[in-house]
Amino acid sequence: MFGRRPWRADEGVTLIEVLVAITILGIAGVAIMAGLQTSILASDIHRKQTTGGAYVRSYAEALQQYLTDNPGAWVPCAPVGTWDVQDLPASYRPDVLNGGAYVGTQIASSPYAAFDGNSSGCGVNTAVRLTLQVASTKNGVKSATLETLDVVIQRPCGGAQCLS
Repeated sequence: MFGRRPWRADEGVTLIEVLVAITILGIAGVAIMAGLQTSILASDIHRKQTTGGAYVRSYAEALQQYLTDNPGAWVPCAPVGTWDVQDLPASYRPDVLNGGAYVGTQIASSPYAAFDGNSSGCGVNTAVRLTLQVASTKNGVKSATLETLDVVIQRPCGGAQCLS
């Protein structure tokens, strides 16, 4: 009545098939995790660049406002470090740089002759090309540069005041 069932009806998954499936899923999982890690790293780099760009522009605007409000603070061909953000009066420092997590530094200075034609030296009215830099700090130590910006600043004055 009941005959013997064929052996093939009780077949399951072999060990080799399980190992191949686990290997394929493992490789796919590693690829997905690597992609996520790369995405997170790229996002972090972009965030730091954007933040640094905003901070260095704030620094340049604060320096411009300081020199406009205080024409006597103008230094022709200002040596490197003349207008570091920590040397500006506190009321002119950008709020984001006041806390100490970031530092703004003037790292280069050179005459800029486009305004008055004086490229040979540093006259009183010579515009200055500055390279400003904002970097993050950790425990008082400056870390990697976030952003640099080249700006040209002309002596802020009006009328006959610039003829001296």
